[in-house]
Amino acid sequence: MNAHPGTGAALDAEIASAFEQHKPLLFYYWQPTGLMAKYDFEPLKFPAYEDACWQDLLLADGKMDCVSGFPISPLGIAVSTPFIESNPELAAVFEKVQFTSDELNGAILEMSESKRSGDDQALVFLRENPNVWQAWLSDEAAANLAAKLGISLTGDSIDSTAANKNSASNNQLGLASSFPSWSLETPLNNTLASVVQNYGDVFRSISTMALTYLLLPIERLLTVIPPWVIIALVTVLGWFGVRKVWFALACGAGLFLIGAFGLWGALIDTFALLIVSVLVTVAIGIPIGIAMAGSKLLRKVVTPILDIMQTMPSFVYLIPVLMLFGIGKVPALFATIIYALPPLIRLTTLGITQVNHEMVEAGRSFGSTHLQLLIWIKLPQALPSIMAGVNQAVMMSLSMVVLASMIGAPGLGEDVLQSIQTLNIGQGLQAGMAIVIVAIIIDRITQAFGQGKRARQKTIDASRH
Repeated sequence: MNAHPGTGAALDAEIASAFEQHKPLLFYYWQPTGLMAKYDFEPLKFPAYEDACWQDLLLADGKMDCVSGFPISPLGIAVSTPFIESNPELAAVFEKVQFTSDELNGAILEMSESKRSGDDQALVFLRENPNVWQAWLSDEAAANLAAKLGISLTGDSIDSTAANKNSASNNQLGLASSFPSWSLETPLNNTLASVVQNYGDVFRSISTMALTYLLLPIERLLTVIPPWVIIALVTVLGWFGVRKVWFALACGAGLFLIGAFGLWGALIDTFALLIVSVLVTVAIGIPIGIAMAGSKLLRKVVTPILDIMQTMPSFVYLIPVLMLFGIGKVPALFATIIYALPPLIRLTTLGITQVNHEMVEAGRSFGSTHLQLLIWIKLPQALPSIMAGVNQAVMMSLSMVVLASMIGAPGLGEDVLQSIQTLNIGQGLQAGMAIVIVAIIIDRITQAFGQGKRARQKTIDASRH
């Protein structure tokens, strides 16, 4: 699989997932980074670096038939000229400072997993690696630094008073000792790693099926349809929904503008993800909402889960989704569904529970079954509320397009992400305008079709007058 990660975090998750499942893995990466220290990767062997060959490889029309390894970039510390003039001793030390990649990788990983600041990790590194920094300093300076750190350069006993001075000052308010040390981090990480190792193939099969039978067919269909047909259909749909000619024309003009910006392909990708996510959300959300409306016990159980789904930051559940399903469109689909489900379920439940009790009793008096009551009385009366839930689900799905691009899904959000990474304000503004246009069109049309029959008739009559 040739992965398009979107962000470094998504790439890390894909690499970690493949490694945990013992899958064949070939990737290009950089260092220093904590990921290189976390897993035991085997680097590919390259020939020695040759400057002439490397410089020719950098040329688009290079003529040399050669192979060269990558150049190794030594650590460089940049300071200003006034700093050098006022601190010549420090400048001389900085010229000698150098680390191996393994040392930096391990320090970055330890700082990340231990949740240390850069200053704290630097102190830990200095205390644990005197053999590294001792060569940078004179004998006198090294002895003074060792004394400040509370360590011995000769292997003698350590003066713990100086070593603990910094941590004691950080905890002088006693806040760190006020709470017991509890953490779910290790058990949850171990559980996720176990699930990925044992059931990774199952989740990847689900990902393949969702991609093959849901996302790709709709993408192909939207790609085959000429753009002018889609614009015409949306224009007609806008008129049928709002019954205002100016709005219908604005819908067509907005989509034409997106195409003129060169974003039609990205719009199709976004539409495909949006359509599938909304269909799956409706298929799951409405039945759950109906079931909750008929069971107080189920409401008590599901409502806290919906609260968690709505308030939990999206990036939190993206981590397991990425590890299980990989990067690309499918994890974006699942993340979008999780994000869009709660309002649809809540509004469906609300609409059905608020149906006039007298109408329900009238249906029962005529011998209607529970299914008939649901189909012919409850759902029609609750339709405005349910459609409001569908509207919210659509809008929340659309709001996920930028986040979807961060985990490798193409679309309008990908242009926004690229503009952020390259500081291209023009590209970002165009993609942002395209998302706004699509959001306004979808919001107005779904709101119009979500009106009750009487409100809908009023809209039609008003348009005629």
